[in-house]
Amino acid sequence: RALIAFTASGDTARRVARLRSDLPLLVFTPSQEVRNQLALTWGAESYLTNEVSTTDEIMQEVDSILLGQAGFTREDAVVIVAGSPPGTEGNTNMIHVHLLGEDTA
Repeated sequence: RALIAFTASGDTARRVARLRSDLPLLVFTPSQEVRNQLALTWGAESYLTNEVSTTDEIMQEVDSILLGQAGFTREDAVVIVAGSPPGTEGNTNMIHVHLLGEDTA
């Protein structure tokens, strides 16, 4: 349903945006400054998140935001690109296919 870039600096989102995918690019960042900068990035729709320190928290943030949005339902597949551990700039090393709500009861 979407490509998701979880980013601290915005670099991951800009790199994914260069691909010009047919899928929507959703960017999750804990920084308002980065979110403002990404307003100029092709095709990116950004969301402000809480700070995260684990990949499990990344999945929880994605679920809590997207399951509250029209057009997304449980078990929709999304691709998440992020760095692990989160919060380290220049550390994009994870691609994860995630089913929304898969880790919640």
